[in-house]
Amino acid sequence: MTSLVLGYTWIEGRVALRVRHTGEMRTSEVPLAGSLSIGVTNARQCTGYQRNGQLLPCPDRAPSRSKTCTDCMTRDEFRPCMICTGANCPRLSRSMERYCRQTHHLYLACFGTDELKVGTASDPRRNQRVIEQGPLAAARVAAAPGPIIKQMEAILVKAGFTEAMSRNRKTALLRGAMTADEAHALVLDAARNLVPQLPGVYHRHLHTAQFVDQPIMARNSRGFAVNDFPVQPGTVIEGTVAGAVGHVLFFDDGDGRFALDLGKLAGWIVEFDPTG
Repeated sequence: MTSLVLGYTWIEGRVALRVRHTGEMRTSEVPLAGSLSIGVTNARQCTGYQRNGQLLPCPDRAPSRSKTCTDCMTRDEFRPCMICTGANCPRLSRSMERYCRQTHHLYLACFGTDELKVGTASDPRRNQRVIEQGPLAAARVAAAPGPIIKQMEAILVKAGFTEAMSRNRKTALLRGAMTADEAHALVLDAARNLVPQLPGVYHRHLHTAQFVDQPIMARNSRGFAVNDFPVQPGTVIEGTVAGAVGHVLFFDDGDGRFALDLGKLAGWIVEFDPTG
């Protein structure tokens, strides 16, 4: 069966691909464990757009060099909220308004450098979102309605925190020498010093740092050699899963251990257990 890869996620301590099987509207998750065999076809396609909390297929099935085609970016209800800083919020659909106003969390994450990332997560995904990032240590430090958390994030970015860190940068830092205890200490120290960096109106939303436990699979995969595995048409990803951290899947094909950036699979049509 062929499937369009929509992205990756973590479920109950295991990494999985989010896919839409050919001929189906719904999305599903394919856990990546044990023996692995995935064939990458010669086709890449837009992954679609979000509407009423669902990821819908691109109506044009448009070929796309990136994850999403231009038309689906316009259709996507989530995008205006994603790029908003919490001030002068755009007009949203009812479903997105509910999503926006629900409790969100502010987190700080360390990936193996003194440079700390600040980010946001919705309440249902408060742990999952952080685990998908693959940090060495991370903690939730505030909770409030979405716009307020977005405002706090924007202020802390101006204060010197990093808003975004590329997957390539995160992968490179897997080779770093920083320990989990050192990363934990950096996040804790930063969390304790947020008050002077935020206007007083936001102080009541801060709380004691709540660290997010990394899955055993991720903790045990730290220190693995990072030998990048290319994703291109005709590639067959075959071997035994050895571990995973965030977006990186480690697998052993008998000749060596390789690191696969699962984010690079998004938009590709793949075949599980390919024949021929």
